[in-house]
Amino acid sequence: MAKNSSFSLCGLANPKGALYSRSNHRNRNFRDRRRRIHWLGVRDMNWVQRKIYLYNVTFGLYMLDWWERYLFNTLVIVLMWFVFYNSSRYVTEFYKRHLS
Repeated sequence: MAKNSSFSLCGLANPKGALYSRSNHRNRNFRDRRRRIHWLGVRDMNWVQRKIYLYNVTFGLYMLDWWERYLFNTLVIVLMWFVFYNSSRYVTEFYKRHLS
């Protein structure tokens, strides 16, 4: 392979023909990702909006239709209600048993 080759092991090279090292390739991807995130407006969100965004991305809700997202969120809320209701009943009975 010639010395002035514009290809590197990871497949990227700058326009002048100098090869990128893997660490520069990773840093460049990280910088590009940060720019993309800023362009998408993620940085401009407040704390609650960011948590909702992370919830949608984590569970893949961003790719569902509006009615599927509402159905999933309703099921999550009902499940959480059952968990909290039954745990509160258990805790109250536990304290009643052990305090008497």
